[in-house]
Amino acid sequence: CELMNRGILALVSSIGCMSAGSLQSLADAMHIPHLFIQRAPTGTPRSSCPPTSRAQPDDYTLFVRPPVYLNDVIFQVVMEYTWQKFIIFYDTDY
Repeated sequence: CELMNRGILALVSSIGCMSAGSLQSLADAMHIPHLFIQRAPTGTPRSSCPPTSRAQPDDYTLFVRPPVYLNDVIFQVVMEYTWQKFIIFYDTDY
């Protein structure tokens, strides 16, 4: 709450799922953008960290990676085209 009084513009976090849910609720309540980067302590992507509620048009949390159920498809595409690097822009609306 002290940060809110200082006029922060956004939250960027890479923390555990339970703490991320709390930050998501806080960001929604305070109308502050929250960029959530799902990474494990080892630097590898987390297996799954669902949002605390169904996505709403006025949500303030953006999850940087697509859901886990797309992992196999993404992996197959990368292997098929023998890509060395790639970037994913993910949006649930499309």
